[in-house]
Amino acid sequence: MYRYRAIFLDIDGTLFSDSLAITERTREAIRRAYRGGVRIVLISGRYITGMQRAQEQLGLPVIYAAINGALIKDGDEYLRSQRVDMDAYRIAAEYLDGKVASLIAFCETRFAINSDDAWFDMQTGICGAPGIRMDVRDPEEVERRTGEKPCKLLVKDDDRAKLDRLMEEIRPAVGDRATVISSGSNNFEILPYGTDKSDALSIVADHLGIPLCSTMAFGDWDNDAGMIAAAGFGIAMANGSEKAKAAADYVTLSNNEDGIAAALERFLFQEE
Repeated sequence: MYRYRAIFLDIDGTLFSDSLAITERTREAIRRAYRGGVRIVLISGRYITGMQRAQEQLGLPVIYAAINGALIKDGDEYLRSQRVDMDAYRIAAEYLDGKVASLIAFCETRFAINSDDAWFDMQTGICGAPGIRMDVRDPEEVERRTGEKPCKLLVKDDDRAKLDRLMEEIRPAVGDRATVISSGSNNFEILPYGTDKSDALSIVADHLGIPLCSTMAFGDWDNDAGMIAAAGFGIAMANGSEKAKAAADYVTLSNNEDGIAAALERFLFQEE
């Protein structure tokens, strides 16, 4: 039996290559770990349905930790289910409307988006299904149109300096009603307060009956840093942010160079 009993895998920039696919070497390495008794946890800012392409490519049963860990599901069992505070969502959406390229409401199984065609097409390609095009400033209207309460507000723009400035402006406005964090170079998110992937790691480990020292986590961005630091062995991708790398026990190759497979071969399979 391997020392590490559960592997937590961020998707975008980590498990997926830039072509939004899992390479054959990485897929086979993860399957090998699973055959050795390791549980696989997909942990992402995506909503649950938007994570299913990754699960389908792996061809394995997984635990889903969606919305950066706000929604955690093992089979039909919810281990955690949180939605963003509606007032915080409304404050942020009203303030950001017209200042950024795209505002996106992520629900559990679908998304609603306010953007031009290019950003709509980009988000559809990432999530694997088209969202509902609408003004997303009113969370109650989002719920009426999608049938689901929004879990988070995703803010996208190609101007990183502007996003960093807006993050600092939004934080005092939402206060302790929401968490504001970046999950990629062109975004930041308004999440349920206190949401962090490190919490999801603890919840899943407790569910599986394993200590944190028996977990391994892979990530590439600021929102992965807490999880990477909390894991028994935390690994950042070479293409990752400086915050993610600083939290890691090891920096592996990039998502386009089979970084996950390389790390598993070095630190997991060498126990065989």
